[in-house]
Amino acid sequence: MNPAPAVQALAAEGSGVVVTGTVPDVRPFLAHAQVVVAPLRIARGIQNKVLEAMAMARPVVLTQAPAAGLAAQNGRDCEVAADEADLAARVLGLLGDDARRARMGEAALDCVLRAYSWSAHLRVLDGLLDVQPPEPGGQEDIPTVIGELADAAPSQVA
Repeated sequence: MNPAPAVQALAAEGSGVVVTGTVPDVRPFLAHAQVVVAPLRIARGIQNKVLEAMAMARPVVLTQAPAAGLAAQNGRDCEVAADEADLAARVLGLLGDDARRARMGEAALDCVLRAYSWSAHLRVLDGLLDVQPPEPGGQEDIPTVIGELADAAPSQVA
């Protein structure tokens, strides 16, 4: 799917903007990015584009919609903007601070490894397999067991 004409127009000669459309592999583009921006107004679930950037140790500035399901801390692992002006200010702030950009990129990678790696999910599965079913007529009930399972899952922080 190619970007809308309004987006393509951003790449006017001399603008410094490159609009690629669909690419077979985003990694070469992310590798050159100083900051990755996800200005989504609507997002359902965790956005892979955000996780891909974070997994490549890139600082990410995003809107509240894609941040909603993300197990990341605002200001440490990513920057969550409240509106368009805040988004621009956060991007410019990161572009102007090499050390902060590097710290946030490393924190983003740590966040992905901590919450989204295979080992993180296998720990949750292991916790599910370790839960004992309640004894018939015993004190423990299904909501208690479900609570234990929820405690085993990686927490979500905004």
